[in-house]
Amino acid sequence: MGGPMGTLVIDIGNTRLAWRLREPSGVVSGGSASHAAIADALSSLPLVEAIAISSVQRSHEGELQQWIEATHQPPPIWIRSGADLPSTVKTDEPHHTGADRALCAFAWGCADEQGPAIIIDAGTAVTVDAVNPSGQLLGGWIAPGWSALQRGLQQAAPALPQMSEEQSEEASVPWSGETSRAIRGGIESMFVEGVLGLRRRVESELGNDATTVITGGDADRLLSALQPARSQPDMVLDGLERILESGTHG
Repeated sequence: MGGPMGTLVIDIGNTRLAWRLREPSGVVSGGSASHAAIADALSSLPLVEAIAISSVQRSHEGELQQWIEATHQPPPIWIRSGADLPSTVKTDEPHHTGADRALCAFAWGCADEQGPAIIIDAGTAVTVDAVNPSGQLLGGWIAPGWSALQRGLQQAAPALPQMSEEQSEEASVPWSGETSRAIRGGIESMFVEGVLGLRRRVESELGNDATTVITGGDADRLLSALQPARSQPDMVLDGLERILESGTHG
């Protein structure tokens, strides 16, 4: 065996896979890829000392496991649901609580922050979760994300034109006279205002001192509207790294 090796964390999301490689020197690299490109995405990664994987898509775990075995990587720590982090997840059904939600809460609890948090993960689904100061996930809300709202409308009303790629009019404009822009403005308003409403519901119990943390691929669509809030990209990967550092699992 050679010198020190790094660590690798992988998040198998609903539509994409993301990873972060941390070398012994402290150099960090990472990336993301569609599920169809998993093999190509991982082909250049080196042998590491430890791996932790979060999965909300069981159908793609087999391909990842084949890569691990073929490249002689160490057996990974798998986080598939909140049941794998029982000290963190205090929902009614931890085994039905997504690994991504559990890991975001775990990351908050490991960050030495003071006070509770409202963690908003804006991906295929958007989750708005209540987390206490100890990093325990108490519960939350789940709604369609930006892309799910767009696809849902297209599937339900295929005769509608494609949504405009341009930014919608300012919120002060009472309506749009052009259909594709009206679609975009409607989806934007439903997405942002819906998340704002869910945050208010969580905040009513956690208190106004709760910190809003936004993560996920569509976080930028929410950040300006949800101020005061902080952006923490790839919070799921942060949680996986904390698991490798602390040895906390199960």
